[in-house]
Amino acid sequence: MRYSRGDVVEFKVGLNEKHTGQVQFVEEDYNENILYVDSFGGWAYKIPEKRIISRITVNSERKRFTGNLSKSEKL
Repeated sequence: MRYSRGDVVEFKVGLNEKHTGQVQFVEEDYNENILYVDSFGGWAYKIPEKRIISRITVNSERKRFTGNLSKSEKL
């Protein structure tokens, strides 16, 4: 999957720890891509693409933090 600057992703750190953050930079290598991610927890990470769990869309992230969407966002 291709990631670009500004994408919000969920990624693994360590064995069983997951974080969510925004991609700041993608370093393309001949073997794999390395993503530099600013975590919403306040840390910055250098993550190989294989450690990315999923890309999170803006609407699902907004729904998760606010609970409900306004009428204009439901359309």
